[in-house]
Amino acid sequence: MQVVVVEKGNVHVEGGPCVVLADFEDGGLTGGALITPEDQAALQTLKEQGRISSKAQSVYYLPTPTRTYAGVLVLGLGDKDRFEAEVFRRSAGKAAAVLSEQRISKVVFDSSPDFPLPMEAFIEGIMLAQYSFTKYKAEADNPPVYVENIVVSAPTSEAVAELQEGCDRTILTCESVEWSRDLCNTAPNDLTPSTLAYHAETMAEEVGCDCEILDEDKMGDLGMDALLGVSKGGAEPAKLIILEYAHEEATRTLALVGKGLTFDTGGISIKPAAGMHEMKYDMCGGAAVLGAMRAIVLLQPKINVVCVVPSSENKTGADAQVPGDIVRAYNGKTIEVHNTDAEGRLILADALAYTVDTYTPDEMIDAATLTGAVISGLGHYAAGVMTTDDDLMAELQLAANATGERIWPLPLWDDYADLMKGTHADLCNIGPPGEAGTVTAGCFLKEFVGDTPWAHVDIAGTAWGVKNVSYLNPDHATGYGVRLFAQWVLDEAMRGE
Repeated sequence: MQVVVVEKGNVHVEGGPCVVLADFEDGGLTGGALITPEDQAALQTLKEQGRISSKAQSVYYLPTPTRTYAGVLVLGLGDKDRFEAEVFRRSAGKAAAVLSEQRISKVVFDSSPDFPLPMEAFIEGIMLAQYSFTKYKAEADNPPVYVENIVVSAPTSEAVAELQEGCDRTILTCESVEWSRDLCNTAPNDLTPSTLAYHAETMAEEVGCDCEILDEDKMGDLGMDALLGVSKGGAEPAKLIILEYAHEEATRTLALVGKGLTFDTGGISIKPAAGMHEMKYDMCGGAAVLGAMRAIVLLQPKINVVCVVPSSENKTGADAQVPGDIVRAYNGKTIEVHNTDAEGRLILADALAYTVDTYTPDEMIDAATLTGAVISGLGHYAAGVMTTDDDLMAELQLAANATGERIWPLPLWDDYADLMKGTHADLCNIGPPGEAGTVTAGCFLKEFVGDTPWAHVDIAGTAWGVKNVSYLNPDHATGYGVRLFAQWVLDEAMRGE
């Protein structure tokens, strides 16, 4: 994707682009200076006839084969008073489908000087909607056409540089989302802990950050028996993936930790067969923090960031751990395993404790497809967040508002933590059936973060299967978290300046 920002008045429509006009319910069409008076009149007539709607996410395409532009796309944005970036994102997602049908590869957005639009959201909506995963499919005879070039008019000459910078940042971040989504959608026979580590190492080399991969021998020496206990049932050895980004002017360090369970059968506490193929997505938390790290390194904020991904399979091999096993985590706490399908918290326990001990981050976030319970509570439209720090929650909420990757706070009260105490060990890896499964999982993880301000983001509902969001295909992983965590890091770097 290439985006060029030019000052309004310097936009040209030669070469057959599609001109995009924004349309508000209470403000009418914005722009329109790039199209002929005849086409303006035609659009006005169509609006009066009710054939063009100004409601959010409505799209109307007027072909103009005799003009220097290929057509005019009217993008409904709804009520100005209720307008926000997410409205623009979703409207752009709808526009992407129409533009593809019309085989349009170049777009000119004719903006209005009296109502500046967050063009970064438009670009996000287009790019995220155009994502496709065809790695395993035969090449199409008539491949789809996608928007590759967007020209944006800035209202003033002073606004050009700032808007160009914002658009460039958005492109880079969306490319990192696509990289993450490719990992998530890859078949589990092709994406094992070893290959996930390879992709992380390759990416780190490409963008320019340090990468270290700990193998099982090293993890054994460090006492990471919680992670290694999960790995025992699979033929593939576990990996602990560590990426480090350092800025010479940084005074603070942030940590991103993500669950990288490349396939989850449930282990001996095996899952039902129906839907088990979706358990290739159990590494979406790891992919999210790796994707965010890719964006962060390329954007070069003035802050240090460490990214840690514990990666394993959870299978039923001869050596698989069984209910009743007791393991000792990196920080010395013992865990009674009552359900081998509550494995994500086990591999995260060692990763979180190791990250705190080794890097002493100022703040830490983990992301994981951890519980089905969060889907029962929030569906597929928000991630559940538990945190030990109110300021961190507020920071995450600001990043969520900016990116449209929504979050919802859940408590970490001691009453829930008491439910995770073990009978024969310090902790049990699962709470009472049917009782606040998402929250008790968060309380379990809290035992491994010490005094570090920390937030746990349960993305089980948002990582895949999201419907009715125009820029997200429900057949693919969403890449949820890449934009959220990258934005959080950028915001934190700005706060520190």
